[in-house]
Amino acid sequence: MKRALALVVLCVSTWSYAAYVLILKDGTRQIAKEKYRIKGKNVEFVTTTGTLRSIPLVLVDLKATEELNARDFGSAMPLDWVDGNEVLPTPTPTPSVAQMVGHLRSGEVAGPVQSVQPTPTPIVAFREAKYPDQRVDQAFQQGLESYHLYLYRTSQGTQRTYLFLEVQVNGQKEVSRALQAITTTYHVIAQGLQKDDQAARLPERVEILLLNEAGKEAGVFRISPADAEELATGKVTPEAFFVQKVIF
Repeated sequence: MKRALALVVLCVSTWSYAAYVLILKDGTRQIAKEKYRIKGKNVEFVTTTGTLRSIPLVLVDLKATEELNARDFGSAMPLDWVDGNEVLPTPTPTPSVAQMVGHLRSGEVAGPVQSVQPTPTPIVAFREAKYPDQRVDQAFQQGLESYHLYLYRTSQGTQRTYLFLEVQVNGQKEVSRALQAITTTYHVIAQGLQKDDQAARLPERVEILLLNEAGKEAGVFRISPADAEELATGKVTPEAFFVQKVIF
């Protein structure tokens, strides 16, 4: 498994944006320009918009914050909309699934387009039950963070052998980046586990729920290792993958 984790780090893209992720005890995250400062009973940091903010120290998970930022995955992409307590310009909403598919089918995606799959039962959604293999779960989390996607949560999927990933995305480019991150991580972990004769630990399927900045559905997917390989190895583009694999 360590080999798979190492491969994840080696295979991901790097970004030139400078930022620092602050994790609160309620699980929410804030994006800062640089590391926070402790001043009395408060934690002070400068947001990506240049505003000085202060949060009570008791609300900050310092251990989780230090561990995340020590992973050396590069810096986070500044997402202004993360700073929920500030008055920010209204972002351009991520298109709905129907709008995006219609737009892509208008001629921007080359090659054959498969028919859209029906809505699965039970629904793809976050569950209180954790995925049974914690290290595999953590590997996917590190894969997302390697692509500077920090607003996510994981759980067991609709079956015990399925892993669920919920990722917040801001715009169509982040939809594509999230799909690239997840499929690359899935493919690399699959290769690592197979080399270590531990293929049984690989999730049978990965279920994905992408949410836009308004908290609305931006894409639902249930992918297999073979599906992940297609995008991870460049056989299809993220846009074509979206159209072919999205579930209504």
